[in-house]
Amino acid sequence: MNYLEAFMKSTASTGAAACLLLAAQLGTAHAATITVSPGQSIQTAVNGAVAGDTVRVLAGTYTQKVLVANKSGTASAPITIKADPGVVLKGGSGVTPSGRQGLITIRNANHVRVEGFEVTGFTSGSSSATPVGILIEGSGAGLQIVDNKIHGIKHTSTCRDPCAVGAHGLAVFGTTSAGITDLLVQGNEVYQNVLQASEALVINGNVDRFEVLNNHVHDNNNIGFDFIGFEGECSGCGDKDRARNGIVRNNRAVNNSSSTNPWYGGEGSAAGFYVDGGRYIVFDGNTSTGNDLGFEFASEHAGKATEDIVMSNNVVYKNREVGLTVGGYDAGLGAARRIHVHNNSFYKNQGWGTEIVFQHKVIDSRFSNNIFFGTGPAADNYLNEGSGHSGNVWGTNLWWGTNASGGSLPGVRVLADPRFIAPESGNLNLQATSPAIGVGATGAALTTWTSPLWSRYFAGGAIPVNGVTDINGQARIEGTIDLGADEYGSAPAANK
Repeated sequence: MNYLEAFMKSTASTGAAACLLLAAQLGTAHAATITVSPGQSIQTAVNGAVAGDTVRVLAGTYTQKVLVANKSGTASAPITIKADPGVVLKGGSGVTPSGRQGLITIRNANHVRVEGFEVTGFTSGSSSATPVGILIEGSGAGLQIVDNKIHGIKHTSTCRDPCAVGAHGLAVFGTTSAGITDLLVQGNEVYQNVLQASEALVINGNVDRFEVLNNHVHDNNNIGFDFIGFEGECSGCGDKDRARNGIVRNNRAVNNSSSTNPWYGGEGSAAGFYVDGGRYIVFDGNTSTGNDLGFEFASEHAGKATEDIVMSNNVVYKNREVGLTVGGYDAGLGAARRIHVHNNSFYKNQGWGTEIVFQHKVIDSRFSNNIFFGTGPAADNYLNEGSGHSGNVWGTNLWWGTNASGGSLPGVRVLADPRFIAPESGNLNLQATSPAIGVGATGAALTTWTSPLWSRYFAGGAIPVNGVTDINGQARIEGTIDLGADEYGSAPAANK
C-alpha cells in the first residue's frame, strides 16, 4: 500500500476521504499538501503527514485537540502544520485538558513547524489538569512555533498558594535526557490567559539552543516570559535540567500582573521577563512595560543559580514595582552569578522596589552603560536589600530622578537628566543634547560560552556584552558608545 492509499484508507471511515485533498507537490519526494476544511479532523491529516508535507488548515473554527507524537520531518523537509487566516482552534464541550495537555501538543517529534493558528478557549478548574495553548514536551530537534495567537487559556481555580494549579499559553518542557534542541519561538502573540501559578510563555527543563524572537506577551495574570531550571522536569538530567543557550530578542512583555491572580492573594510579583535557574541566555532589544517587575534574574532553589546572562539594549519603563531585580528573593534560596547588564534604559519602575534591586547572592556580575531614571531622588534608584553579594563590578551609569542626590550610588556616576525624547510614552531615545552620549565604555566580549548557537549570531561565537545593535536596530557603537539602549545618531546595522 503506498502513502496516498494509506492516507485515504485512514480517512475513509470518518467520511473525510472525499473532502481532504492530498495534492502532491512536483519535484519533491513525499512533499504533499493535505488540506483540511471545517468539520474535518486536523488530527487525521497530521497522522498521515510525513517529512516534507504541509497540513493546510482552511479558515473556520475547529473544536478539537491536535497531537503530534513520535513523528518527524527532517531539517530540509520539515512537517508543517499551517493555518490559513481565520482559523480558530478552540476548546469546548468534550475538548478539555487531561493532565498537562495542549490544544496543540508536540511530543517526542523532530522538525515540525506550527504556524498561523489562533488557539483559544481551553479551560479547566481541576487540580489534576494544566491547560496549555501550544505544548512541546519530551524530546525533539528543530521545532518551530511561529506566528500564532494564543489567548483564553484558563485555569479557573481560585485556590491560593501552595495549591498546585496552573495554565500556560505556550510551554516547552524538555523532560528526557535527549531533551529539546534548536527550538524557534517567533512572532507569537500570547495574551489574556488565566495562569494561576504558571507562566504565559515558558521554557523549562532540558532545553538547549533556543531562539525566542519578536513575540508579544501581554495582559496575562502571571509572568510573561520565563526560562526555568531545576524544577525536576528532567529528573535524571542533573545540571542539564535547565533552559540554556538561548537568545531572547525583540520581544515585548506588556501588562502582565499577578495583582488580580487569586493564587497570589493580590501580590504583584509577575515579571515581564524572568530567569529562574537558566544559563547562557542573551536578552537583547526587548521591551518590558506595565508588568509588576520588568526583569528578574533569580533562583528559587537552594544551592542552584541563574548564571551567565547578558541583558543589553532593552527598554524597561513604567513597570509597577521594580525595573530589574537580581538574586534569590530569600536568603535560603539560590543565587545569580555572572549577570551582565549593559546599555539598558530604565524609566519610572517603582513600587515596593525601584529601578534596580539586589536581593540575595548576586555574585561576579557587571553593570555598566545603563540609564536609571526613577520617580524620586536619584539615590533611591538602587536598593540593596539582601546579603551574600561578592565580586560585582559597577562601571559608568547615569542616574536621575527628581534631583541629583546620588552620592551613595555605586560605580562611576553621571547624575543628570538623560533627556529622553518622550519617556512617558515609552520613547527612551536620546535627544541631541543628552549627557548620556559618548560617555560609555565597551565591555570585553564573552568567549567562554561554547554552544554553536552563538556562532549563528556573533562573529567567532564571541558574545558582545553591549550587543551588536541598539534598541532601534542601529549600530551599537558610533564613536564612543553611549549610555542606555539607544545609540544616538547611529546608522542602521546589517546584523540584528
